[in-house]
This record gives sequence, C-alpha cells and structure tokens, in this order.
Amino acid sequence: MTSSLSLSGISGYDFSGITEALISNYSKPLTTMQNSLSSLQEEKYAWQDINTRLSALENTLADLKKSSTWTGTSAVSSNETILTASSDASTLKGVYAVEVIQLAKAQTAASTVQNVASASTSLTGLTAGTFQISVGSTTADITVADGASLQDIATSINNAGAGVNASVVKVSGGYQLALVSSKTGTEYAADFTDTTGNVLDFLGIKPSATGTLNVVQSAQDAQLTINGITNITSSSNTVTTAIDGLTLNLNKEAVGTTVNVTVAADYTKAQEAVQAFVDQYNSLQTLIETDLAYDEESDTKGVLFADPTVQSIQSRLRTLLSDSMGSMGGTFSLLSDVGIDTSSDNFGKSALLEFDTDAFAEALKKDADDVANLFGAPAGEVTPVTETTETTQAQGLANILEEYLNPMVKYGGSLDQTEDGYASQISDLKSRMKDFQGKIDAYTERITNQYSKLEAQLSALSSESTYMTSLLSSMSSSSSDSKN
Repeated sequence: MTSSLSLSGISGYDFSGITEALISNYSKPLTTMQNSLSSLQEEKYAWQDINTRLSALENTLADLKKSSTWTGTSAVSSNETILTASSDASTLKGVYAVEVIQLAKAQTAASTVQNVASASTSLTGLTAGTFQISVGSTTADITVADGASLQDIATSINNAGAGVNASVVKVSGGYQLALVSSKTGTEYAADFTDTTGNVLDFLGIKPSATGTLNVVQSAQDAQLTINGITNITSSSNTVTTAIDGLTLNLNKEAVGTTVNVTVAADYTKAQEAVQAFVDQYNSLQTLIETDLAYDEESDTKGVLFADPTVQSIQSRLRTLLSDSMGSMGGTFSLLSDVGIDTSSDNFGKSALLEFDTDAFAEALKKDADDVANLFGAPAGEVTPVTETTETTQAQGLANILEEYLNPMVKYGGSLDQTEDGYASQISDLKSRMKDFQGKIDAYTERITNQYSKLEAQLSALSSESTYMTSLLSSMSSSSSDSKN
C-alpha cells in the first residue's frame, strides 16, 4: 500500500509527487494480487453455494425412495359430528361402517360440600394424615397438615403426579374437592385409601363407615362396532387399535347411526416430494446458469464463466434426468412419462424442469407402483437396484442421482476438495501480498530518505546561491557609490 508523502519543497522541486508516482508504480503488482484475491474469494463462495444446493438436492431424494411416500391414504368420515378419522400408509383401503355405542369417560370422585368461606380457608377439625391414590400400577402418597384448606389438598395431589387432577369447585353451601382421573377408561379409574389419620373420611371422599368411594362419574370405556363386529372397546375416545393405521376420533354417542369411513389412496405426499425435488433442481440449475452466464452487450461474465467442472455438472444432470430410469418391466421408464420434462424456455435450451401435476396424477391412477419404482422406491413386487455394480445398474431416479451426487457432496468429497483448493490459493496469495507489502514499505522508506537528502542538498545550494547573489549585488552597489 502507498502512503501519503510530504517533502518540504524548499528547493522548489515537487519531490513528494515524484516519490508518490514511483511508489505507485512499484505497488502495481499488489493491486493485481488484490484483484486476484477478490476473484478467488468470489469463486470460492460460488462453489460453496453450488455445494449447498447440490446437498439440498440430494436430501430431497430420501423421500422419493421411501415406500411410505407412495402408499399414503386418506380417511373421510360421512358424519364428522359423530367421529372424524385419519389413516396412514398401512391402512387397508375400503369403507368401514362404524357405530359409536358409548364414549370413554374419566372417573370423577368428589368430597362432600365443605362449609367454608373460600377454597383457601382452613378446614376446622381436620387433623394431619396421609392417604394413598392408586391408578393402575401407580400409587402416590399425599400428606395433609392439620387444618389444611381444600386448595392445599388439591395442590398436593396435583404436585404428586398421581394420575388424578384435583380442583376446588364452588357449589351451593360451600366448596367441593373434585378428583378427576387424568385419562379416560376403566383402566385409569382411581382408588383412594387413608393410610394414617382420617383425611378421606373427614372429607367424605371415602367414608370409613362404608369404605365406598364417592364417585360422581364412573370411568367408562368407549364402545363401538365396525362392519358389524361388536365388543370393540377403547379406554380413549381416540381409537387407534381397532384397524391397523386407522385413527377414529369419537365425538358423540350415536346408537343406531352408522358412520361410513372411506379410506382411499392419497398421493399428496408423493406429489409434494416430487415438487420439492423439482424446485430444488431448478434452484441449482438457475444458480449454475447465472454463474456461467456471459452478457455480450455489457461484456460481463458470471463468476464461474467457462468453468469446465460447472459445465459438466449442468450437462450431466440434464442427461441423467432425460435418460431411462432403468428397465423394471413397468409402463414408465422416463420422467417425461409421468409429467416431468425440460422447460420450453429459451427454445428448449433451459436446464430447468417443468412439473405437470395433472399428468403425474394420471400416471399414478394408471399404475402407482410403477411410478414409485420410476423414482426409486420399492412398490408392488419390484425393488429397484440401489447401486451400480459390475453386473447391475442403479434403477430409479433417486438411486441414479444418489450415485452421482454423493461423491461430490459428501464430507471430503470432490466439492470439498475444490473448496480446499480455493482456500489454499487464497492463503498463499494473502501470504505473498503480506510479503510484498513489506517490500513496498521498505522501498517507500528508502526513496523517501533519498529524496529527503536530495531536497536538503538542493536547499543548501539554493541558500548559498542567494547569499552570493546578494553579496555580489552589494559589492556592485558600493562600487557605483565610490565613483560618484
């Protein structure tokens, strides 16, 4: 880097301008290196962006290879007031006639009405004690202090995590403690037992005289029939065990009313997976096209203009997607057969893809298993070959692209090596720039000293010349005066 110089200029010569011009000329190689550094950094960032988008493209292949992507179903209830339904890939398609006989309910036990001013009022006559709550195989001990309030007792129960939710309810004549099982169904009915003292007896939750729990709502399992099959029960109103993959959400009891749940193929997930792939592929190709671009009018080039590796990636991807996806004995072998084709933009020169979802839906309707195979997923009786060997070729889009992309984007792959190469060049160039800056500084100091000395010498000569001129002038004047 050059620095601003200032020489005195007493001699009358512009030595500051001379030295600055010399240093500027000497520093030109540094400017060249700075421009090279900027170009290398831009190219490195461009490759990082390409690597990122190639990795993202590879990530979209995972869903394309899953069987579950292509075997989705949807469930529709004919009466959602009574029940709603959902299904997954494992659900057998068909119509299920469902009748909801009864809903599952949670047990609710309660204390007798306590004549107190508020939920936090101390209970007169209540002595310390401990009682136990049992729900299934889980038990919890609740300790109550002398004169505790209903709110104190409810808080202790809730903090114990006993499978019971306690609350205090204001009623006519005072307050009651309500104890509701956390889950519905008879399996989660709670039992209460005094272990020391008589807290439960005092509250009337389970009087010792009868030993009977004061239940205001009994636990109840849901009961329903499906396709005429009775005795189907569930502890929850969300029924997941009756039919594999089918979830029934029971909303209302409706004895004598049949609700039809229709389970049909649903390819929404498949279409979303394909769309994600197309979008990411187009994002990558758009970036590559920008990096390789050349504008004749402005004579501007993309950051990776004419880079053979980038050109190869662009060309190879186009070839892979236009070629056959392998012979698997089905109807479809090309992506164009199922609605994916090269864009017609720029007279067909564009590398982008277009996705015709209507054509895709028609192909699925015709042979969904074959479409799944085309993208690399096992379906029907076909499992596409996942990798190329000496005797086999990879089959299906996802498997074919995986073989091409993974060696580039994996850790330590070819694109990592490309970025490492740029990093090495940048580091080396920065080191050379630092060394050369040192030379510039030394050169600046050297010529500054040289011209400073020259300036001093010329200034001294100028002073002597002025003195002699003045002396001669004085002598001449004296001579003229004497003659007069």
